Amino acid sequence: PFGKPYPACWVTKEDIALQPITIALDGREVSGHPGMTILELARESGVEIPTLCHDTHLSPTGACRVCLVENEQSGAVLASCVTPIASGMVINTHSPRVIEHRKNIIKLMLASHPDSCLVCDKGNRCQLRQIASDIGIGLSTFQRIPQLVTIKEVNPLIERDLTKCILCAKCIRACQELVVEGAIDYFERGFVAKPATLDDSALEDSECTFCGTCVALCPTGALMEKERTYGGTTKATTETTCPFCGCGCSICLEVKDNQVVRVTPGKEDSVNHGALCVRGSYGCDFVNSPDRLTKPLVKRDNTFEEVSWEEALEQAATGFKRIKDERGSDGLAVLGSSKCTNEDNYVLQRFARCVLGTNNIDNGSRLYNSATRTGLGYSIGFPGTTNHLGALGQSEIIIVIGANPDSSAPVVGYAIKRAVKYKNAKLVLIDPRQTKLSSFACLWLRPNVGTDVALLNTLAKVIVDEGLLDEEYVARKTDNFEALTKALERYSLEYAEAVTAIPAEEIRSVARLYGKATQPAIVYGTGITQQRGGTDSVRAIANLALLTGHIERGGIYALQRENNGQGACDMGVLPDFLPGYQNVADAQTRTKFEQRWKVDLPAEPGLSAMEMFEGAINGKINGLYIVGENPCLSFPHSGLVTKALASLDFLVVQDMFLTETAKLANVVLPAASFAEKDGTFTNFEGRVNRVRKAIEPIGESLPDWEIVARLADKMGCPLPFSSLQDVMSEIEELVPSYE
Repeated sequence: PFGKPYPACWVTKEDIALQPITIALDGREVSGHPGMTILELARESGVEIPTLCHDTHLSPTGACRVCLVENEQSGAVLASCVTPIASGMVINTHSPRVIEHRKNIIKLMLASHPDSCLVCDKGNRCQLRQIASDIGIGLSTFQRIPQLVTIKEVNPLIERDLTKCILCAKCIRACQELVVEGAIDYFERGFVAKPATLDDSALEDSECTFCGTCVALCPTGALMEKERTYGGTTKATTETTCPFCGCGCSICLEVKDNQVVRVTPGKEDSVNHGALCVRGSYGCDFVNSPDRLTKPLVKRDNTFEEVSWEEALEQAATGFKRIKDERGSDGLAVLGSSKCTNEDNYVLQRFARCVLGTNNIDNGSRLYNSATRTGLGYSIGFPGTTNHLGALGQSEIIIVIGANPDSSAPVVGYAIKRAVKYKNAKLVLIDPRQTKLSSFACLWLRPNVGTDVALLNTLAKVIVDEGLLDEEYVARKTDNFEALTKALERYSLEYAEAVTAIPAEEIRSVARLYGKATQPAIVYGTGITQQRGGTDSVRAIANLALLTGHIERGGIYALQRENNGQGACDMGVLPDFLPGYQNVADAQTRTKFEQRWKVDLPAEPGLSAMEMFEGAINGKINGLYIVGENPCLSFPHSGLVTKALASLDFLVVQDMFLTETAKLANVVLPAASFAEKDGTFTNFEGRVNRVRKAIEPIGESLPDWEIVARLADKMGCPLPFSSLQDVMSEIEELVPSYE
């Protein structure tokens, strides 16, 4: 409904390859590619044109008219955000005529705007106020226009004050083009027009997901964060990476008085393209929680006492050394975290292997994502997503199986919905549940629970039987094709229909859609990986992509539940793999790491997380070091986990809060949050994203890697890391995919 059907900033390679267009801009010649607007070329050339309705991630509408420029050749005054460049144009961005128009437009906006700048929480972030100041406008002398009534919101997140709305439509376009939710649109016309939900109902009664994207883009105080109202003007902004799901969105932390005041979408080129979800926008308040641990704790007589770092580390080191001396390294175990940075996890696994002398190390992401690691690792040689998220948006066929991206990985959900709505992609949803993607799907298959392998193998059989496979790719890049076709013989359409309860014709239709597409994608999540037989399902997905040659074209998208699930495994926080998925049982691999680390490494793979807990109950594991995980709450069989932790001789927990797990510990070490340290996260694509320190650590908390390094010193086995750069340099040296 707003100009171009897709954001203008996403120009095709074909457009760029065409002959450049040269125009005169403020007295100098500049060139751009066909399809480029005057505003885009001006900004690329370093010429700033004010605007209130434009955003690089949204389609241009020309709603505010503040970006007017004059074409001296024709004498026309043009809205630069919607006018494509044309050969021979002579553009003046600040002629007297343009300035006069611009001032009148701002005065008209101010005539319907409340005179409340001094008490408006938007403050110096208000773009209307900034532009008015830049062009020398104070109070408007125009006749006042009746204002809309302020809306009383019930929801706890978003405050709407439409007396300050300038009808720029940024919120509407964000909802329809970025998030593809369509919760708001224009309501009424003329002076009473406003952005509103269907029937002007409350946000909480609409399709709104409270992602906060509209709030972040609003140029005035019409949309604000309710809980952060009157936080004042922030003095610092830090670009970092979201700490929630595996998408790895870029976010900006606005900081004041060493507190995170506000979170907005990052400006860097990233997966989220200016959008966030409700967790990213409003979930970071845990950073400033009063319940944060601020000092180390040691348990004495079943009561925690605050102690110094020196005493806490001494207690932890003494406990681990005692168990190592009395019962050997196999009596110790370490549990890492998919919430910690790559650097934290790398130092932790080196501590386990070089200081404690054990391969008994694991992390939560391996537990819920082992099917991907095993299935994709076996089938394609790499245990993760095979393409980037941008390619998903270009796929003409998207199969989503065992995943609800709108909930678990919202930015992936946005990309899928954009592809369907604006790129005419066809979505095949395979899920027994009804999700938001159901209404976008051209085919929605609802198989019986646990029948994914039969369905996927039948799709593969149809592709083989109907000659839809890429024979050249199969011959050149795969092995055991004959064995696969033999194994597929029993998966007839009739068999699949009987097992899955999906009509045979629908199965055939999906196979043909996927087999005939040039760039199809398969997206799967924990509905596949956490089912019994999840590894077989993942291998069946890989077989589909291999048969059709769609590993790189289109690809496989393995969604991660945590922000650094991929990175934790990449760093070797696994019982059977060293960093970079290098097998710990391989003598040559072990020798390489032994020479670099100057220690003898254990040859046998260690225990997995659940095996550690079973070992604690039967007396095999006596000491455990848990960093950034709360297995009493987040792991399956919570009763068994709690019993196991209570059975340990010695437990050290490193976390930001006194969690259910930390309450069972002998020593608790306070860790810094993502906002208080530098490092990197690796998202589900394999993209390594920067984590930047925005505030000082709360209390005496420290970054996880630094705590681990200090503990190693106390145990008499110092690790060679004095800075974060030392850690990353070693990662680049030893982990092939991070070179």
